[in-house]
Amino acid sequence: MQMLFDLLPVVFFFIAYKMAGIYVATAVLIVGVLVQTAVSWFRHKKVSPMLLTSAVLVLVFGGLTLLIHDATFIKWKPSIVNWLFAAAFLGSQYTRGPSIIQRMLGENVTLDDASWKKLNLMWVGFFVFSGALNL
Repeated sequence: MQMLFDLLPVVFFFIAYKMAGIYVATAVLIVGVLVQTAVSWFRHKKVSPMLLTSAVLVLVFGGLTLLIHDATFIKWKPSIVNWLFAAAFLGSQYTRGPSIIQRMLGENVTLDDASWKKLNLMWVGFFVFSGALNL
């Protein structure tokens, strides 16, 4: 159910895009992400870092898209998000303590330190590739 809730702004974006174009869809996405963030805050008294990052980027790039009337900005948002995640995963590789992927999967997966590092770097590669693919 949470996954469906997380995808609703994107679903509404694509529906609005098909019906009314990129600028209406961008406005729908901004409203959807704001509602999603507010609901998360009221239900849990916190907002996940991933949702907060996405919301800020949607507000900045979506706002620029609507303000300047140039669709390029909203199209960059997925690339920027992917590259930020790549940077976070890469940064966690070189900090004290477990990497991000180890924190996410550590309770369910048992690996040695070298394998955790390789897995973390594979996620870095995935996010870099996904960001580039979006362009």
